[in-house]
Amino acid sequence: MTMYGRSAQQRTVDALLRRAERGAGGVLLVDGEPGIGRSLLLHECVRAAGPRGFSLAAGAGDRLGQTIPYYTLLTALRQPLTGDGRPPDDPGEAVPAQIGALHEQLIARAAVAPVLVCLDDLQWASQASLLALRVLPGQLARHPVAWVLARSGTRPGARPDSTADLLFTALERDGATRLTLTPLVGAAVTEMLTAAFGAPPDDRLQAMAAGAAGNPAVLTELIGGLHDDQAVRVTAGQARLISASLPARVNRIAQQRLDGLSAKTQHLLKTAATLGGSFRLADVAEMLGETPAGLLPLVEEMLASGIVAAGDTAFSFRHPLLGRAVGEMIPRPARSALHRQFGEILL
Repeated sequence: MTMYGRSAQQRTVDALLRRAERGAGGVLLVDGEPGIGRSLLLHECVRAAGPRGFSLAAGAGDRLGQTIPYYTLLTALRQPLTGDGRPPDDPGEAVPAQIGALHEQLIARAAVAPVLVCLDDLQWASQASLLALRVLPGQLARHPVAWVLARSGTRPGARPDSTADLLFTALERDGATRLTLTPLVGAAVTEMLTAAFGAPPDDRLQAMAAGAAGNPAVLTELIGGLHDDQAVRVTAGQARLISASLPARVNRIAQQRLDGLSAKTQHLLKTAATLGGSFRLADVAEMLGETPAGLLPLVEEMLASGIVAAGDTAFSFRHPLLGRAVGEMIPRPARSALHRQFGEILL
């Protein structure tokens, strides 16, 4: 899959691989909002390293695997998940022993070829895996072991609130390079649309795509959905949008973003989405018969999900396309009633 607008990041990856080829270790930390292209960048790392003779260890954190110590690293290194499930007689000795075994495994690999350890979704890694990742990169800094570690990023300006956050902060302090993937800019979006439809987009198609706010995953689903619905037609050398309806694929990705939230927070977001791309908490609170203070726990969950962003005086949906899809989850008669209710509040 082509990576649009990520040439600078690919150069950073190449520099890391060249460093390992010269016999030195290095760490690249990758984060960013869901769908921003972290997994694709890691896939490109592995694809680039394979033909260069790297020994590859690729894996990802897993919600179910969180209960298994060292699961992420053991599966990436294709090591058996040993043990009978009983706690060791002396847990204080078991931790250094397991990290030591991982250390020796990587040393043995690096003696034969440079090693690339590529781990995604570390927000779901076990505490033991994260502890090992805190120790091993420093211990192997003089060996040809390149580390590319990725996790779903926290909100801009948020304080670290998980072990993965603390790991990234510590490794960056130790000299790791940090890549926070940002949304694609207009030129990259236009290039993506042109490649998908075989012609430059017209203004309507460009405007709809702008609702993805540069998120590659949302853009990909939008493009696929427009193809499914045959909603774009190439005429006179331009890809023209002939239907303003949201594709079902965009509705599905919006539902996926809501699925991990509580029912009350979903209710808040659906109500807020009927007010448009941005909304004031006071207005939503009045529509729900609540006080702004009473909604604060839901606001915290809403912000942590990354679906909305907080401005100086109002909140806004990060991706207007998904905000529109969330609003359309409410049946049309109910949306009309909510619009009337909001109109009365304004009056």
